[in-house]
Amino acid sequence: MIIKKFIYILILLALTNCGYQPIYNKSKNTNYSIKDIEIEGNKKINRKIITFANLKENNNQAYSYNVSLNSTKKIEIVSKDQAGTASIFRTTISVNLSLKDPNNKNIIVKSKNFTSSFSYNNTKNKFDLQQYQKNIEENLIIKIAEEIIIFLNL
Repeated sequence: MIIKKFIYILILLALTNCGYQPIYNKSKNTNYSIKDIEIEGNKKINRKIITFANLKENNNQAYSYNVSLNSTKKIEIVSKDQAGTASIFRTTISVNLSLKDPNNKNIIVKSKNFTSSFSYNNTKNKFDLQQYQKNIEENLIIKIAEEIIIFLNL
């Protein structure tokens, strides 16, 4: 019993003194500044990513990037039943993020493609299926936005 308490105290001291900081800390200064945001592809997805990843144009720093977002959404049939109707769908969202030099937009400083997908079963009620697909899309966008935050802060 005393050993368990001692171990918990050691872990607590180690975590408080090791410089641990949460990745998504809002007050943390970012390593980047955005001069201009250029969006291509699915504008709805791009706007949600800009909102969730908190990408804002900020010209206060001496050097800032031009950001280019290109997104696509694809809903495909993975499996069909014996009658030929779709039984399993897959929604895939891909976002290509490029950080470009502000002086020359043809020079790409950093670039990465983010892809996330989810498979789900068909339902007889098409309204419920549509609402479920919107929910899946929202979750995939949030996941990609989190990956973008990590990518930009490295």
